Amino acid sequence: MLGVSNFQPHHLRTLFAETEVRPAVNQIEVHPYLTQDELRAFDAEHEVVTEAWAPIARGQVDGDAVIREVAGQVGKTPAQVTLRWHIQRGDVVFPKSVTRSRVEENFGIFDFELDESAMAAISALNRDQRTGPDPDEFTYIPG
Repeated sequence: MLGVSNFQPHHLRTLFAETEVRPAVNQIEVHPYLTQDELRAFDAEHEVVTEAWAPIARGQVDGDAVIREVAGQVGKTPAQVTLRWHIQRGDVVFPKSVTRSRVEENFGIFDFELDESAMAAISALNRDQRTGPDPDEFTYIPG
């Protein structure tokens, strides 16, 4: 199995055209402020699983009024609500944390569901805002 990271549709089209390789997963930045709907649809159309990195926008969701309101309605934290949003959208998530209580909190996303209005409200937060580099402009080469 092969996975890729930060591949945009044009990167994947090149890969498909020039090789027999079909990645199983494409790890991309995706969160409520960068929903990546077109890329996620492209991945799904080509049977590539989308894995979200920075799924809680590096903690930015904690202070978001919309997410906090949804969290209050379902009795969960903003991070839990956001991770649940990902799961219901079909994203794979591996939230990063070194804090035991947060790791445990991250497991508390399977005992509730978000209704359509909550899902839509969170998705509407999209503003194509990255917390990491743009894959088409990233020039870092490890030395």
